Amino acid sequence: MSRDMGRPKSLSSKMNTDGPLTRTGPNQFHSDFIATDFQSTVALNLPTTELLLGHTELNPATMAQTESVPLLEEAAILFATGQVKVAEHMLRSAIDLDNLGNAATLAWFMLFDLYQIEKNQYAFESLSLDYAGKYETSPPVWHNSETNIDAPESKDESAIPGLVFPSKLDGEIIKLLQKLNNLSDSSKVLKLDFGRVKTVDPVGCGLLLRAMRNLKKTKHDLVLVAAQNLTEQIRSILEVGRRDETEAPWLLLLEVLQLLQLKEVFEEASIDYCVTFEVSPPAFEAPTSKVTTAVAEAIPADENSDRFMMPKTIEGSTEALVKQIAAHAKNHDLVILDCSQLERVEFGASAQLLNGLVPISGTKGKSVQFHEVNYLVMHLFNAMGLKNVAAIFPRKQS
Repeated sequence: MSRDMGRPKSLSSKMNTDGPLTRTGPNQFHSDFIATDFQSTVALNLPTTELLLGHTELNPATMAQTESVPLLEEAAILFATGQVKVAEHMLRSAIDLDNLGNAATLAWFMLFDLYQIEKNQYAFESLSLDYAGKYETSPPVWHNSETNIDAPESKDESAIPGLVFPSKLDGEIIKLLQKLNNLSDSSKVLKLDFGRVKTVDPVGCGLLLRAMRNLKKTKHDLVLVAAQNLTEQIRSILEVGRRDETEAPWLLLLEVLQLLQLKEVFEEASIDYCVTFEVSPPAFEAPTSKVTTAVAEAIPADENSDRFMMPKTIEGSTEALVKQIAAHAKNHDLVILDCSQLERVEFGASAQLLNGLVPISGTKGKSVQFHEVNYLVMHLFNAMGLKNVAAIFPRKQS
């Protein structure tokens, strides 16, 4: 896994994401599926629309009846593997064809969640009109969640100051980096969160590279959140042998790999960089300041809390997250995992999470429950088998 993390897509052994994916068996996919007409071959035995709309409580036994809708699980897996547009098209087509019976409302809720996560308010509002017309009831409400970069990062004065980078790492981050420069004057420890980054371009890479090098010169200690996600987004725009206008994305990738002290991965990436630009490969330099890595926006509940707050995204290694959950579980027989802030779980991370929760749920007297789960994540969890180790309660639509 570590070898793949720093390599460009063209040389990495990764799941093919050039086209849509379909499952031909457990955890098997091929890429010739066309999302046009979806016929469910499973007899649906689902709760009533009233129950699905959140007007009554769901219990684990009831939720078990909603767990075998192959099309919806397929869409959830596509979303988890980053094929957002394909997942969107599949859900939109299912809604238009209206061939899911009582499960139709679940497809609507999944699409609402997708638009909310992607911050596509126009599509969300358009879907709301269609929903209200079809069901003659109020649609889910759009929630504004954008962070104001001019606002303080935290009301807790003891918290580590830092920044959460936006979904697009482009020229617009210059305002954010100006704020980072101001923060660096007042604190020797800074937190950089890359959990929301979904796309990068050379300009944004160049700006961030300059900022990272400045922090190295000033010997700032760093807390890097979801740095692996950043490396994945950078390498998605790289191709060995293709000489782009700027070397900035390559150099930023190498800079981050050094901060993460991934020497072997760094050396592989440096050779690819050398081949591409016909230069001598740079030498690995371990960071001289303290660099700590963290799970994306992990917010573990304190010892006295009844709930454990799950992070906004779960990707890459889940080892740190599982350790936090296990620590919380020591003080609680009923382990409630609050997913109200959770937007997306990476496909591979969901399998790791399952493996990590098995020992906890298997402990005598312990039970694990996911609460307030969005519908995309719920169907991913169902497809991956987390229903076998925990009860899954979807969030109410309001």
